[in-house]
Amino acid sequence: MLKKNKTMAALLVVTTVLLFLVASPVLAAVTGFVAVDEGGIYYKYPYDELLDSYALNILGEGNGLYEDYAKKEVYALKDDQSGYICYQDVLDRFAEAVTMGEKFNLNRYTESGEAGKAEMPQEIKLARFNDGSVVYSSIKTTPDNPPPDFDPPRTKTPIVGAAGATVEQAQKWAEKNDAHQRLIDIAPEYWSFGEKTGIRPEVLFVQAAHLTDFGHYSNGISPEYNNWAGILKKDAKGDDADGHESFDTPEEGVRAHFNHMAAYVGLKPIGEPHGRYQVITEQSWAGAVINIDELSGKWVSSEDYHLHILYLLSQIKNTEVEDKEEEKPGETEDRDLAEVKHVAVDVSEVTVLHLRSGPSTDHDILDRLVRGTVLEVVDSEGKWLKVITPKGKEGWVHGDYVRPIDLTKNPFKGKKVVIDPGHGGIDSGAIGITGLLEKELTLDVGERLQKMLEDAGATVIMTREGDRSTSNRTRVEVANDAKADVFVSIHANAYSNPDSNGTETFYCSQNSNRDFSKYLAQQLQRELITELGLRDRGVKTRSFYVLKETEMPSALVELAFLTNKDEEALLKKPETRAASAEALFRGLEAYLRKHR
Repeated sequence: MLKKNKTMAALLVVTTVLLFLVASPVLAAVTGFVAVDEGGIYYKYPYDELLDSYALNILGEGNGLYEDYAKKEVYALKDDQSGYICYQDVLDRFAEAVTMGEKFNLNRYTESGEAGKAEMPQEIKLARFNDGSVVYSSIKTTPDNPPPDFDPPRTKTPIVGAAGATVEQAQKWAEKNDAHQRLIDIAPEYWSFGEKTGIRPEVLFVQAAHLTDFGHYSNGISPEYNNWAGILKKDAKGDDADGHESFDTPEEGVRAHFNHMAAYVGLKPIGEPHGRYQVITEQSWAGAVINIDELSGKWVSSEDYHLHILYLLSQIKNTEVEDKEEEKPGETEDRDLAEVKHVAVDVSEVTVLHLRSGPSTDHDILDRLVRGTVLEVVDSEGKWLKVITPKGKEGWVHGDYVRPIDLTKNPFKGKKVVIDPGHGGIDSGAIGITGLLEKELTLDVGERLQKMLEDAGATVIMTREGDRSTSNRTRVEVANDAKADVFVSIHANAYSNPDSNGTETFYCSQNSNRDFSKYLAQQLQRELITELGLRDRGVKTRSFYVLKETEMPSALVELAFLTNKDEEALLKKPETRAASAEALFRGLEAYLRKHR
């Protein structure tokens, strides 16, 4: 019996190794393994974490996660596209392929629809390595299906109105339901558009969770479509993947989601709407949908669709999050601005300050100024200030929406700034149409910025010197060990569509310094757009390792697209690189003048 158990254990290890090989992210979208213990309890192990733990086990430095998994009987694979797949079925097909001398491609097998589905309980345990030990939490395998005893609200639930949940609740709720990181990362964008439109963001966020299987897109639609809402093309004939709309970025997908709902509830779209928007506005009920229960039979054909949304809303509202003491950028005391020589715009990140032709709201709007813009004060009248913008435009702003700054003080003195030129060594990064390497561009811009900062009195730490390979972990360690005040990672963009263009900047909403990081990202983005004059793709949130793990305010800039011939040509020019460094310098200056 003992011998048999050892044989079975050996077989488990062998088949696990084989599955790690065939389930490589290059070949398939496997996100986890499900195993069962002797008591019949099901446990899910995230693929990436289990693979890392297995590697550590081989090196004799196991962290316990793989060892915990190996004690149990493997039951299923969690596939990003096809849901829970029967493990034994995969093994049988794998063995059959080996016997026939054929290659086994798990991705093709799961996409074919032939893979056997695993019957799963409604709730299982999620096993992860955290803080030095294996920890378990409960997750639902079908979190969007309301139970039979679900009692929906007795009163109608409106779609338009103030948010009834916070973005922190949304992200915590998504994490508890084993959501893909892409859904967790996009949550702040929903709350941003909620403020802009008046549509309740939590309603659309749970819609996105329901329609995309919590960001895993197991409905057959590619995640690259960035279609959070199941929006069809204007002339779609069916509901298959080819009939769905595709958007350039996740953020554009969110904008389209809000525009789509705007057609239902009778609001104006933000920017140019997608084609299907026009189709919806032509429906007899367009503009008259008020409550969530009215979405059934319209957003989708199901007559109980609203019950799924209401059930998920009840979950998100009841999600508890840890209260945090946060410093809110923009809070200032009453002050006399009569003698002030310079001010900075101090409004929220989703609003702008109007520059007017005279000292009242009755005058024409000359420009729209974003938070952090530095203005020279030349005159005042009551609470109104006559100012000159960085572009030389003269006008009036109200003093309640600016804060005084002292440009005679050096914001860089005594500050440590980490510059992170992306890629390097064997990692060339993106490659332009004519061969420009991202690693060379980022180092050039980084070194230019280094000199400017050092000349201004800052201490600069580079994450790499010259053309050498540097891991993300090392980059983070360099910044954290230096106890830096700020971290800026420099990159250039790339995409399969050669027409993609513009500048964008990222911060991490899960970083403990997220508010400061967001403000930093906004200043860098504003200055880059002003200096380079390219399309403004905005400030976005992503959980990039170098942003998530750094212990100081941090941001990552994508200067332009190397895969766009015009922008690659621009980035080849020394003057463009100098302008990029100048913009980053000014963005850092604006940030440090407020957050010293």
